[in-house]
Amino acid sequence: MFKFISRNLFWLAILLIASGCSEDFTDNPKPNQPPETFTSIFTERDLNPTISRQTIHWWGDDPDGAVVGFIYTFNENAANVETWSNTAPNPDWTFTTQTQETFTLQLSGNDTTYAFSVKAVDDQGAADPTAAVQRFPIINSKPAVEFPVGTEVPETTFTVASFTWRGADPDGDDTIAKYQYVLDDTTNDSAWEDLNSRTNTILLTAAEGLTEGRHVFYLRAIDIAGAVSRIIRMPRNENDVWFVREPKSNFLVIDDYNITDNTASFYHTTLQAIVGSFDVWDIKRNNGALDPPSSQAFTETLLLYDRIFWYADTDPNLEKAQVGVPTFLDRGGKLIMTTSFREFTSNLGDPLDFSPVDSLGARIARITRNQPVQTTPAAIALGLPELRVSVTIIPNVFPLVPKISAITLYALPENPSLWPGTPAMAAIDGNSSFVFFGLPISSLDGLGTARQVIEKVLNGVF
Repeated sequence: MFKFISRNLFWLAILLIASGCSEDFTDNPKPNQPPETFTSIFTERDLNPTISRQTIHWWGDDPDGAVVGFIYTFNENAANVETWSNTAPNPDWTFTTQTQETFTLQLSGNDTTYAFSVKAVDDQGAADPTAAVQRFPIINSKPAVEFPVGTEVPETTFTVASFTWRGADPDGDDTIAKYQYVLDDTTNDSAWEDLNSRTNTILLTAAEGLTEGRHVFYLRAIDIAGAVSRIIRMPRNENDVWFVREPKSNFLVIDDYNITDNTASFYHTTLQAIVGSFDVWDIKRNNGALDPPSSQAFTETLLLYDRIFWYADTDPNLEKAQVGVPTFLDRGGKLIMTTSFREFTSNLGDPLDFSPVDSLGARIARITRNQPVQTTPAAIALGLPELRVSVTIIPNVFPLVPKISAITLYALPENPSLWPGTPAMAAIDGNSSFVFFGLPISSLDGLGTARQVIEKVLNGVF
């Protein structure tokens, strides 16, 4: 018991002596000590080759207070500030409470060195008198550009072609300054045309040099330091070109038909007798090899013409029509479209919105040879003749339900055992610019009047 008390008294005496020897901190305050600053990038060399997009980390330590923020600069001539106030900041320095940030170090040449300086600031406004400095020698990387899969130029186009690409740069995609393209010849530097760095598609027409003949589209990217990407080409294969056809008339026939029969011959012979020369666009040939990759190119191709005759099999390209036909009609174009439907299910919303048709009626299993397709009073007033089925059978007939603004031209006569009422088979829009047949006109020549119908619409109704 005595040893325990003695030991405690000993330590108490030591504490009293130490207390008596200490200075009074209240009467003698120690000056505020500035903080120290560190960056998370340390190298054995002062210079560390890197890329122009850089994430820098930093932190600070204050021996007698708290770090409340940091100031940083890339200006090597910035004043060496040792105190900081956000109410009167130094313009060379930027204040932040963050401990990291990603910077895009702008390139002014192929190689550039940046010095990043950062200072911690404590709760008394003291800034680290010796900034943490990290140097970044930027070795510029070349940009790259590519054509995405599925954007191939068709083997043949009219004087409209679209191209889409994707650019990238290891130094940050925002360091791409521009794209440049040229047709056919890459050796003439003055022939390259500039495109904005935010552009990733272009539509070329006759105004940009699409003339009759073979062509190649070349593209490259250039970054802000002037580094140039590898030149890419379309068509991709070094031995390939694409052929441009100049329109030979103002009349276009769209061949949307992929069945081997005499339909194409019938329409071509008929139209040649009515309008003379015309251009043919086979959008189903070789699995759609002539179909442009962009809806803009499809629409602009339609706009090369004043009148269009579009014939389709039981799988019409309604998606293309939805996009291009409204613009074509708005520009004053005239259109006849004739098709039939194998079935009518679609995820396109309203796939006939572009036409005079609101929807399709209940399926009629078939109509057979010699079935009359009668004119309505409106069609008779326009001078259109009656039609009659000239093939053995037309299966899966879908009646048309015309829009309120449209006028029915042809209908099936009453036949209660096969269909209700008088199902509509053809309609014209309220502007008399679009005639839509829900049956193939080529199969309705039982009276030899199919050609007369086409001629009357093209040269009379339109």
